[in-house]
Amino acid sequence: MIILTSIWATVIVLAVLVGMRLSNAQIKEIKDEANNHKREIKLLRSQNRTLASQVRHLKDTSKTLGQIKKKVYQINKRRSSLVKWAALPERGGDWINRIDRYLAATPLSGNGRIFYLSAVDAGIEPRLMPAIAMIESGGGRANANANNFFGRKAVGGGWASWPTKEAAIHNQGQYIAKMWGHATNPYEMKGYATSPVWKGKVATQMAKI
Repeated sequence: MIILTSIWATVIVLAVLVGMRLSNAQIKEIKDEANNHKREIKLLRSQNRTLASQVRHLKDTSKTLGQIKKKVYQINKRRSSLVKWAALPERGGDWINRIDRYLAATPLSGNGRIFYLSAVDAGIEPRLMPAIAMIESGGGRANANANNFFGRKAVGGGWASWPTKEAAIHNQGQYIAKMWGHATNPYEMKGYATSPVWKGKVATQMAKI
């Protein structure tokens, strides 16, 4: 910056050395040109900082996308493994069709695949969520709130709600896994409901699937 700010002075000195006499207007023009150079350099430096910031952001984004891609691959691999495991004859076999038959006469009819894959992703028993939905809302006939067929309370009070049935089912699976781990029956879900007969009712419904 010091070099740039002294450009006009250098030009004047050189002019004097070669015997030139500069008018005030010429001196002003030289100063203005030097100031313009200063502003251009300042702008270029600002743009360079912006570009450097964008490059860092792109690198971070690329790293994040790589991590997401890796996570998705791991989830899909785990899902594939669990789907095969849960489909074994000794594990009950054809879960999707069985859940669909169980929910056939309810508003949740046709959601067997969503129930099953959400259970697989959460690592819980496939029959658990459909049975809870049947006990809590009659299979979606009497929901506590929008798409709340599981009787879930909201964090801030009142009843929870979800924009779609699929969102509700997926959230329920993750909620059970978070609170009770890889639950296989309602007797492992202490605190989900206050009724002393709730666990037995859910177990009875599971046996029907």
